[in-house]
Amino acid sequence: MDTIKNILLFLLLTVTLHSNAQIRVEKYDLTIASKLSDTLQKVYEKFLNNEVEKISIVNLKKKYNHGDYYHFLKNKKFYQSRKKWIKKKSYEGSIIVEGKRYKMVHFDSIVFENRFRGVDKEFIESELFLDSLERRTAINEMFNGAENQIMDMCYNPRHAVIFYNKKGKVTGIYEICFECSNVKIGIVGTVMFARDSPYLKSLFEKHKTEFKKYRK
Repeated sequence: MDTIKNILLFLLLTVTLHSNAQIRVEKYDLTIASKLSDTLQKVYEKFLNNEVEKISIVNLKKKYNHGDYYHFLKNKKFYQSRKKWIKKKSYEGSIIVEGKRYKMVHFDSIVFENRFRGVDKEFIESELFLDSLERRTAINEMFNGAENQIMDMCYNPRHAVIFYNKKGKVTGIYEICFECSNVKIGIVGTVMFARDSPYLKSLFEKHKTEFKKYRK
């Protein structure tokens, strides 16, 4: 199945390279030059125009297994510390909640590995909403270029970009590990690739004293 998928991706990329690839975001009067496959461009264009009203940048906390934590609480002795358990069992990892893997018969399987179900808000530490100019520039950086092969993957994401719709619901996430320059996107499905994000990194530096505690 992986062989078939790779062939489909190659054909899509080949077609795209012979056209002027663009993602049009009407809300920001923004045209993004892109080297992404035509299929993925259409997914992103639909998402950015219909599902994104606000964008925030967030700092992530170390995470732990919810099942193990609930088991600990259920059997906790009076002398055992909840905070010490969390500190001992926590690790850096993705907060993206994934669904089942796409079957090859599903159209989205051409560009996505798994279904996107949401984000685990428990592990968002702090948040800052971007202004219109920052949103425009950030969108251009996140959705231009090409999907590069993952390299030297440590993938310890400590930062992310969260997308909200008009109702304030989280509709997507762009998760980043600045150490290995790998990112993971969750929108319709999830996909991971290598990408430098200098502008996003500068935003975290610029606003580092302005973040507010995240409210679920």
